[in-house]
Amino acid sequence: MLVERDAQLSGLRASLDDALAGSGVLAFVSGEAGAGKSTLMRAFAEQSAPRCRVRLGGADNVTTADALAAFHEAVPEIRPRLESEGDRVSLFTALRAALGSEPSLVILEDLHWADEATLDALRYLARRLDGIPVMIAATYRPDDVSAQHPLTELLGDLATAPRTMRVEVPSLTLAGVATLVAGTDAALDPVALHLRTGGNAFFVSELLAAGSMALPASVSDAVLARFARLPAAAQDAACAAATLGSAADAGLIAAVAGRGVDAVDLCLDDGVLVAGADGVGFRHELARQAVEQGMSALRARQLHRRALREVEARTPEDHRRIAHHAARCGEQESVVRHATAAGRRAAQLGAHREAAAQFRSALQQGVAGVDRAALFVELSYQCYLTDQLREAITARQHALELHSLHGDDAAVGEDERWLSRLSWFLGRGADAERYATRAIASLEPHGETPALAMALSNLAQLRMLAMDDAEVTRWGGRALALATRLGETEIQAHALNNLGASAVMSGRVEEGTARLHQSLDVALAGGLEEHVARAYTNLGAVAVEQRRYGPGMRELEAGIRYCEERDLDSWTRYMQAWRCVALGDLGRFEESLAVARIVLGASGVAPVSAIPAAAAAGRVAARRGDDPVAYLSMASDLASGTGELQRIAPASCAAAEDAWLRGAASEVEDLTRSAWDLALDHRDPWALGELAWWRLLGGIESEPGIDVPEPFARMLAADWGGAARTWTEIGSPVWAAYAAALDPDPAAADRAVRALDELGAPLAVEAVLRTRRQRDLPLPRRPRGAARTNTAQLTARELEVLRLLGQGLSTPDIARDLVLSPRTVEHHVSAVLRKLGEPTRARAVAAAQRLGALEEA
Repeated sequence: MLVERDAQLSGLRASLDDALAGSGVLAFVSGEAGAGKSTLMRAFAEQSAPRCRVRLGGADNVTTADALAAFHEAVPEIRPRLESEGDRVSLFTALRAALGSEPSLVILEDLHWADEATLDALRYLARRLDGIPVMIAATYRPDDVSAQHPLTELLGDLATAPRTMRVEVPSLTLAGVATLVAGTDAALDPVALHLRTGGNAFFVSELLAAGSMALPASVSDAVLARFARLPAAAQDAACAAATLGSAADAGLIAAVAGRGVDAVDLCLDDGVLVAGADGVGFRHELARQAVEQGMSALRARQLHRRALREVEARTPEDHRRIAHHAARCGEQESVVRHATAAGRRAAQLGAHREAAAQFRSALQQGVAGVDRAALFVELSYQCYLTDQLREAITARQHALELHSLHGDDAAVGEDERWLSRLSWFLGRGADAERYATRAIASLEPHGETPALAMALSNLAQLRMLAMDDAEVTRWGGRALALATRLGETEIQAHALNNLGASAVMSGRVEEGTARLHQSLDVALAGGLEEHVARAYTNLGAVAVEQRRYGPGMRELEAGIRYCEERDLDSWTRYMQAWRCVALGDLGRFEESLAVARIVLGASGVAPVSAIPAAAAAGRVAARRGDDPVAYLSMASDLASGTGELQRIAPASCAAAEDAWLRGAASEVEDLTRSAWDLALDHRDPWALGELAWWRLLGGIESEPGIDVPEPFARMLAADWGGAARTWTEIGSPVWAAYAAALDPDPAAADRAVRALDELGAPLAVEAVLRTRRQRDLPLPRRPRGAARTNTAQLTARELEVLRLLGQGLSTPDIARDLVLSPRTVEHHVSAVLRKLGEPTRARAVAAAQRLGALEEA
């Protein structure tokens, strides 16, 4: 009986209406174990079946999650692709095409147990639901989802995604429990029953089924009370079903139980087991666990041994389940063989956490020698891909010890190169350098190999990050030449990137940009997604850092489009963070803050992305007179732990600007000291130039002879007019205004404060006036600050989007017209709705027409 679920069903039906009309919907359905999520989904599926195809899938916790298991069940059309060697993007594209081929309701149960590949596929689909008649309803238990759980990251990423909804399945009220009691012959007190169960629907139903006047102490007791009433043959069948885990064929259950199929029928007749589309199983996982935990160790071992033999005979390719049953009955050799195979299959499909778990399982069986070293190598790589970096480095160190013991110097060199990379990710710079040089020494005696080429390129990358251009040229040049001779395109892309980024940072912009574009072309031709993303990142981020905003923004936006299409979220966030920096300098404050909120609001955002986004947001907030402390503290705290100038300088400059804006220029020296010393060590001209400017405003004269770029050189030389013109040519109205702030010419100062006022930077206006007053410079008139470019405070891009919304264009149409990604359009639409204070696009357009904003567009 479905009780107190009308509101949830009504909401799901309304969303299905939208989905079947062509606007796909993703619904996350949450509730505690036993709350009734599955019962709700069954009722929803039954009601929806006449209107569309219903597809069912889910995950289980019997053993390590199977890669893409939920979609394997729900979308059988993609099964052939799961066995192929194709890339994940083509697999996910095929998945979307299969779902979009007909109106469908896809129900995915128990996402808290889902593998990483399933969650990645769901993320991919959620961002591409527009235009397909599909509703996906995914259930999960919030209590089983920790802050570090992959599902938490998915929920965070999709929190503001369009066409995504949440449905909560609460506990039953006392009235709901009373309704259930009234529908049975059980003589139980509803008040006592509600008090004992807390309104948990499954617990209530099991206690009612027990039919006892006395309330059992727990749900397990209630389940086992029903189990105890079964004949011996049926008990054996129930235990076999509990051992097998998820729904299974009745014949398999009978074979594992050592009984006839009629024993399974007895369980079905009593309701202990239920039949579904995928076979026979328990009505709820809590019931299965109760039966499984009630078995003796000897009986469990016997059943797992039978299950091992039956599953091996029936489905020998199901390595995951075979390894599970082998482990539970102590057959170590089978565990090693099948867990290793299961791990490799999971890795191929992108279920890296599950792959790591399988490799751990194989290692626990005591496998020895070179095979053990190989497993440690595979475990380390899977941990690296899933940010389990400490375990990754430990596993690779074990591999190094074993390879050293067996005298395999080539493998030792590979281990050392990986230990260098892992050490860098963990912020252990000295270890990274030590392992990098040792790797080259270990590999050189073995001649010209791809491993040596990659080791050379790895050291070049470390030298590039340390801004040692001569060493980058030395090691990167060797790496590129060797990779070219060997035809190793991936290493060529890596080496070209290092050489190009170093050249650009050293001021050889044309040469370096050409190298980076070579890297990009090689990576695109080879389908090397990570290298494509890295090339776009360095082309865009370094250009913005050097105040070449036009090229920087073009490269970043192209890179973001590429990464969004492939769900390369970490790269997308990093490039979006540098867009924040550029947008702030270009005077597009609202856009800068909007993008920063997206970057910083993402779960699991890496420090390298958070630092520039937080620093840029802090600067914009400070200029506008908002509170920047949270942003600036985040940037400073994260940057201080890296020891890298490219992280520390943006945070330090943001803090220094804030100090000047709030009239505390005396704090600038302390805020910039460590960044200044690092910039001097690395001779980074752009970092030195900006830091020298803020230190000048703080009363600290820089020593002569420091090489800084032209706009800062003019500012430091008091060539105010020349500096303002240079910044105007560069395209930054903010820095052009700052350059004119100290100009003795009142007209120039007047233009500066009016420009800052027009940008919406009142605190910057106050700071300019205060600084001129302190230096006895003539004061321009204070602007009234009343006039703005549009009534609703919309940016130019938001006005464009609003105008196209007024023409009735959809998100894909707007994206095509403005050459943006659909997700970027959705971000702009969200900003428009927020500023206009309207909940829908239609109402926003109507409000804009009343305000005259569409005329301005």
